[in-house]
Amino acid sequence: MPTGLRFFNATYYPVPKSGSSSVKYLLMQVAGQHQALENPDDDVHHRLPTSLVDPFRPMHNADARPFTIVRDPVERLLSAYFDRVVKARLLTGDEADADMARQLGLSLEPDLETFILNVEDYCQICSDVRFHVASPRYFLGSNLFLFDKVFKLEKVDQVAAYISDIVGQTVSMPHIHVSSGQTKSGQAKPSDLSPAALAKALRFCRYDYAFLVDFYDAGRWGAIPSGARRDPSTLSVYRDPAKYQGASYPRTPRNLRNFLHKRPLDPAFKLD
Repeated sequence: MPTGLRFFNATYYPVPKSGSSSVKYLLMQVAGQHQALENPDDDVHHRLPTSLVDPFRPMHNADARPFTIVRDPVERLLSAYFDRVVKARLLTGDEADADMARQLGLSLEPDLETFILNVEDYCQICSDVRFHVASPRYFLGSNLFLFDKVFKLEKVDQVAAYISDIVGQTVSMPHIHVSSGQTKSGQAKPSDLSPAALAKALRFCRYDYAFLVDFYDAGRWGAIPSGARRDPSTLSVYRDPAKYQGASYPRTPRNLRNFLHKRPLDPAFKLD
């Protein structure tokens, strides 16, 4: 089941590349624990980790004011490239499988187009890349209707008002993590991609647009191309969710059992 960060009287469910660094830092500020962070961009995730879950199990403790932040799927994919490949240079370090990259004929310093066109292969050679492009369902579970609030990244400052109401004091949203992918007009956008790369990105994120249908429309970038069910997607970077694996199928009555058997979360922070 999804594993959130229980704090005060709410539970935050972070999704990589969707404002999680800023929200985690805000929670640490409210708890008075942010001053110990030498490098907030990275240290907040060590103190408050983001967890993977079964993408088809519903969340638990839905009575604890759960909230999350979501992002346009293709924009999130581009952000993962600029942050993890360009800024952090993870493909040129120990995190990447250089031997597999050579076998697949992949550059360890790909430009954006190359990365998008081969994204499923880059997910194979680097677990950190895989983690940051995986579907939000791997972090939120199967249903958004169980959340008290779902914020769009474009309106992340609304989260501060939400937390202010919860903790009874006015707080403001820090912005501590900005990806370094810049073009002459600013942050690279999906519309800057070639037609082939954009089509690949849209197809790769097709299930995320379905999941976030009430928040984002792929039509702003173009139509999602048709293809085969087995085409790579953000849901297949870890496993095929429709495949028999681990002695069970992912979508079974056990999901209801797990939902009914709610486990309490240990608070990440407590107010004195």
